[in-house]
Amino acid sequence: MHRLRIIYLILVLLPFGVSSQVPASLAGKWWFAMLEEASLPLNLTFASEDGALRPYFYSPLQSPEPLGLSSWSFEHDTLRYVDKSIGVRLVLVWDSADTSFTGSFRQGLLRATLHFTPSDGMFRLERPQEPKPPFPYTEREITVEGKDTDVVLAGTLTIPHGTVPRGGWPAVVLVSGSGQQNRDEELLGHKPFAVLADYLTRGGIAVLRYDDRGVGGSRGDYMNATTLDFADDAEAVFDFLCKQKEVNPNRVGIIGHSEGGVIAPIVASRNKKVAFIVLLAGPATTGADILLQQNQRIFELEGLPDSLIKIRLDALRQIFGAIDSIAESEYERVFINIYNAVAADLTSEQRKAAGLRKADAMAMANQMAMPWMQTFLTLDNRTYLCSTKCPILAINGSKDCQVPPLNLEAIKSATKGKAKCRLFEGLNHLMQHCQSGAVSEYMQIEETMAPEVMQCIKEFVDSQKR
Repeated sequence: MHRLRIIYLILVLLPFGVSSQVPASLAGKWWFAMLEEASLPLNLTFASEDGALRPYFYSPLQSPEPLGLSSWSFEHDTLRYVDKSIGVRLVLVWDSADTSFTGSFRQGLLRATLHFTPSDGMFRLERPQEPKPPFPYTEREITVEGKDTDVVLAGTLTIPHGTVPRGGWPAVVLVSGSGQQNRDEELLGHKPFAVLADYLTRGGIAVLRYDDRGVGGSRGDYMNATTLDFADDAEAVFDFLCKQKEVNPNRVGIIGHSEGGVIAPIVASRNKKVAFIVLLAGPATTGADILLQQNQRIFELEGLPDSLIKIRLDALRQIFGAIDSIAESEYERVFINIYNAVAADLTSEQRKAAGLRKADAMAMANQMAMPWMQTFLTLDNRTYLCSTKCPILAINGSKDCQVPPLNLEAIKSATKGKAKCRLFEGLNHLMQHCQSGAVSEYMQIEETMAPEVMQCIKEFVDSQKR
């Protein structure tokens, strides 16, 4: 559920100034570093231009072209890079013993330590599960009018080949998590919904996935929309899918990931045509509680001491308790005061580590002012789960740090034990096999979705006959 805050470097090609000699031994070699705070890989190399070596930095997920330089120098084993136009400063020290560069990265409020280690070349993502044509099924581009008059949703419907079974194929709508998502739920080089749709359609299940309103081929106001608006969109797509001639209208369900795991019960609780729902890392409490769970687990993974985590969570609880009683124009002032009060005895480094600086409070004020966030904080999925009568499959990974697996027990309780709950060991929020479950791992993992999860979903859908 947590909206990943991915900080992208702005790529601007500018003239550069050469101010020093680069050792000839570095020519043509490559180094790699991960900007963990932004889950962004970076590359460094040195190549000849006009007879002299100069540094080239790359952000390979954003562009195959190098970043521009305003000025740079290489003196006493220290590489300095500056681009004033985008506020980027790098200071890296060369270590000849282990052939690495280590130093600092700055852009705006972002401060990070980088460690560039030798690599074979530019960073490339390996995504072995990503489907490649030709496909053994039919793809159809579709558009659906939303319940709001200004919303039009564009998507892809995949239909199995072969003899259509009596009544039509079973079918599902895929509903993405929070944030502006396209029909593939594309994130950090992964396309989970493309992979899942391919797997299910090859297995005899029609799948409709769509771009969020205001994203890709879809139209509509995303920034002022809430989870309830997104539920209206999902229901419009569901109703459309039920009317397709190849589809069995009595065997159409909804698969929701993360926030989609709230949207699916909202729709199912009021639309009795929904034959079943699947919740992938779906929460079963209020948004405020999810954010507290999230923050605790993420900071634990980052190694923050328990004492600082406690202070961080105390600040969040005060903020969540305050927003109903103050005007939006007061958010920033009040949040800064809360952060200053709880962090009064902390050092500047401790405040930074716990996200309790003035800049953090200002960013929090912007987030809390969003209509989506104001709805999300109080929306309780248990309300909808209690009213959902169709079969439910709920899946979580044991290492999910965004919707911790304790939510499975809450789902089971809210449905009075009727939901089928599956906990998969070693999986994160994206249903990948992982080491720690940290968000920073998502992009580095080649697997997009664990095969056993997709098999579990298929078996559940196949078993739903009415």
